This record gives sequence, C-alpha cells and structure tokens, in this order.
Amino acid sequence: MRLQALAVLCLIATLSQPVFARNILNEQTDAATARDAVGDAMSKLTDLEQKIKSQEALVAQEQAKLKQYQSDKAQAEKDLENKKVIFEQKSKLLDDAWKQRNDY
Repeated sequence: MRLQALAVLCLIATLSQPVFARNILNEQTDAATARDAVGDAMSKLTDLEQKIKSQEALVAQEQAKLKQYQSDKAQAEKDLENKKVIFEQKSKLLDDAWKQRNDY
C-alpha cells in the first residue's frame, strides 16, 4: 500500500510539472519583425505628411505669386491702353501741327 501511495504521489508530482518549456523564439522574432514594420510604416507616413505639408505651402506661395502676376498683368494692360490713347492723341496733334506748318 505504501508503495502504491508513493507511486501515486510521484505520478501526481510528475503530471503537475511542465515537461518542457515551449520554444517561443519564432513568435518573438515574428513580433519583433512586425514591430519594426509598424515603426517603418509610421516613419514613412510621417515623412509623407511632412512632404505634403511642405508642398501645400509651396503651392499656396506659388498661387499667391500667380494671383499677383495676374493682377500686375491686368494693370499693365490698362496702362498699355491708356498709353495707346495718349500716343494716338499726340500723333494726331503732331499730324495737325505738320498740316498747319505745311499750310503756311
């Protein structure tokens, strides 16, 4: 009986202990690789967001320049028309002066 009791105790002690520790090296490697991939993706996203922000600022600056150029062009066109009118008036006065001179 003692032998049976001892055998049962040994069996219980053996079954309650883990036989081997599970090797989790593959899972650790996979998790580290996935973590690195997340870090790389976050870095890429941050980089792209910064590039977009810079490009948007550049576009806004260029649009402001374009608007100014368009305004300057409109003013230059008005100036040209005014100068053409003045030129035509002065040319007419000169023609009249030549006619008067030649009439004397």
